Amino acid sequence: MVAAAHRRSENGSDAKRRQILERSLEEFVAHGYVGTSTDRLAAAASVSKQTMYRLFGDKEGVFVALITEECDRVVDPFAPLVEEMGRVPDAEAGVMLLAEQFTASILTAKVQQLRRLVIAEATRFPELGRLYWERGFLRTISSVARCLEVLDSRALLEVDDAELAAHHFAGLMLWIPGNQAMFAGATVTERQVATSIRAGARTFLRAYAAG
Repeated sequence: MVAAAHRRSENGSDAKRRQILERSLEEFVAHGYVGTSTDRLAAAASVSKQTMYRLFGDKEGVFVALITEECDRVVDPFAPLVEEMGRVPDAEAGVMLLAEQFTASILTAKVQQLRRLVIAEATRFPELGRLYWERGFLRTISSVARCLEVLDSRALLEVDDAELAAHHFAGLMLWIPGNQAMFAGATVTERQVATSIRAGARTFLRAYAAG
């Protein structure tokens, strides 16, 4: 009975913890770190301040946990495409498939909110900026690089440095729609994204064409 009660207590704490983290992102993005109070965080998550303090210690604890846990979720996001790169009929098909999935994943509202938040608070929390760069962005780049290595191994592309090529790929895909979403706060239409993907893919293919 005691063990069962303990498990229920742990499960309840985990649920509350997830609830606080899920609701805190929008609060931090909307009001900034300084402008977000513990009262606001607790109210947004529908928990007491005592619960929040017990689970995270303070507002900084919530913020650090939010960024850390989101970064830890990024492992090898395009692993399913590695096998697919071994089957595509040509370089254009492979690059376009990777471009579409890469761009769609980065332009989600949540990812854009996280990027905006980390950039805004990079001076206050430089260690979190490095964490996001290393565990978030660079893991994504490495996952893209693995796909490009397969296309290179099939002589569909000529890629001497897959990591560098993945950075070039990311820049071509995201410079226009990513910056538009980040800095202008504008909704990027499907047509704009599709145009950016096509132009970026063509440029990448010219730069890394085999032969």
